[in-house]
Amino acid sequence: MELYRLTFTSIISRKTFAIFTLLLLTLPFVLPYMTPWESKPSLIEPARAQMAWMLLWASAIGWLLFQGATIGDKWATNGIFEYFKTLGVTKWRQMAQVWLSCFTVFGLMVAIAFGISTFFAMPGDTEEARHWIATNLQYLLLFLLVVAPLLALAISLGTRFNGAVAYAITTALAFHGLFGIGYLEIFLADNTNPILNLFYVLSPHYHLADLTSRLVFKLGALPGSELVRMASYLGGIGLIISGFSYHLYREGK
Repeated sequence: MELYRLTFTSIISRKTFAIFTLLLLTLPFVLPYMTPWESKPSLIEPARAQMAWMLLWASAIGWLLFQGATIGDKWATNGIFEYFKTLGVTKWRQMAQVWLSCFTVFGLMVAIAFGISTFFAMPGDTEEARHWIATNLQYLLLFLLVVAPLLALAISLGTRFNGAVAYAITTALAFHGLFGIGYLEIFLADNTNPILNLFYVLSPHYHLADLTSRLVFKLGALPGSELVRMASYLGGIGLIISGFSYHLYREGK
């Protein structure tokens, strides 16, 4: 696990994670009070949960994917991966150790956001609280099924291209899956272009992992069958991206 320790130490020394961690710790408690909450105080808790998850998505795209792309580029350019290859560390183990080092730090951000949304925004009613916890657990599962493979892709693209290109490609894919799909859906409502329809079908529907509206409007947890379908779909997309990432990865430039 020498590569894991080297990468983890490099991430900690940069200290950029501290900025996102601080924002996650403070903004969900501050920003809801900057709205006209006095007219309906019961909206504070859902707004806090919404802010926590929105900041976690922003941290994943703005920090996690950037770290993966940058480290992949830096270690491949400087010959770090080639060195560990001579020590018998396989390509798969190199990817896994770099991925794990990034996710070790990001795990703190995930725990903070999940803790704030679950325990500091929980409804008082017992039945609502039960659904609230279940919804947050479902949200966490779907979120990880999206973010984890994207990190692997960012690392691999970083080893093949420079960090900026790797980050741009991965971020574009994430934004398209989260937001672009919605605009494409509206456009296709009055358009039968087969190419665009095929593009829509093949696109990753990451918006399925965003359960923020279920928390804000207290819609309750997803039915079990629906959760299984969504998790299977996102997991399948994740496996495809992970396999593609493995083939993209290279030890040196």
